[in-house]
Amino acid sequence: MPQRRLGADMIPSPQAVLQHWVDPADIVSIDPIAPGMSGAALFRVTVTGQKRYALKRYPIGTSLLRVDEIHRVMTHSRRNGCEFVPAILAPRDHRGSAIEAGASVWELVRWVGGRVWQEPPALLGTWSVPTPESELVHQERLHRMSLGASAIARFHRSVATLGTQYQPAPCLLARRKRLTELAAIMNQVVSADRRQIENLRLRHSLEIAVGRLDVDWKQAKTKIESELASLAETRFATQFVLRDVHCDHIFFSDLPAVEGESTQTAVTGIIDFDAVRVDAPASDLARWISGFLAQCTDVHTAWQSVLAGYRVESSLDEQQQVLAERLVRASAWINLGNWATWLLLEHQTFSYDDELIANRIDQWLRVISHFES
Repeated sequence: MPQRRLGADMIPSPQAVLQHWVDPADIVSIDPIAPGMSGAALFRVTVTGQKRYALKRYPIGTSLLRVDEIHRVMTHSRRNGCEFVPAILAPRDHRGSAIEAGASVWELVRWVGGRVWQEPPALLGTWSVPTPESELVHQERLHRMSLGASAIARFHRSVATLGTQYQPAPCLLARRKRLTELAAIMNQVVSADRRQIENLRLRHSLEIAVGRLDVDWKQAKTKIESELASLAETRFATQFVLRDVHCDHIFFSDLPAVEGESTQTAVTGIIDFDAVRVDAPASDLARWISGFLAQCTDVHTAWQSVLAGYRVESSLDEQQQVLAERLVRASAWINLGNWATWLLLEHQTFSYDDELIANRIDQWLRVISHFES
């Protein structure tokens, strides 16, 4: 039988890896997809018959054992009715659902159709200036937020049978830890030379972020720490959750209505299960809503849409709701501090362009502004 490992001295080509799944003669095209923020590489594969698949190379350092766990959760979810979780294709040697090739683990899943929610470029950053056009977009945004929350709840329900543990929420403990780490270096962050950032657009966003951190970090950190500490001893129901579900991870499709005269929106897929682990369901709701809040005009209405959508498919107790709300505030400040730290102190480089990073920083600045109004 073919082995699942090819040799760790090089990264093989997608064409070479695909031979574990399909006959090379059946491959029509292999197109690279713009990288996200996880460090993975993704390719759209088209084979004979116009069938499409997603070939993924996990970030270096991800073990085969870890990918097997992710696949176990995905498969369990599909078996329990979550058809929008991508179907995993087994390699032709039938020795698992993924392979090691070179220094990385690879998988092949069915391509997810549809589109993610995207803000109209003309409205980005204009959440405080309502117009007839922005109101229509606002209502559609709330609808997508609700549908996405329903899909998240359905996923949670589908994998709940893998087990529930009652424990302090890992997401809460992680944020308290990160707050402490950032507090210890914040003076270095705010005094770092921003001129080292060559891209002027990114430097401008970073200047504003550092200014906010310089003026408001201590007060915000004290408030957030108090909010999280009050929940630290609470034993939350925890289970497998996504832990990384944002606007770019849930796809929608406009489907013909019954009479064909209008359209209705449906969730077609959830992608990127790299972060799946046991945690509080609240952590997924916090991440999902955070990607929208920068453009929302009313935080309360946004939360009501998300909670209502979630409760269509699953229950959510008051403790989880409170935790989700507090995680959003904490995450906004932590992400602002993280980006400043990564760029100014650690001099990290990323596989995506500076414009995307600047947009992320701007997003967190707008979310923080909501909590002041």
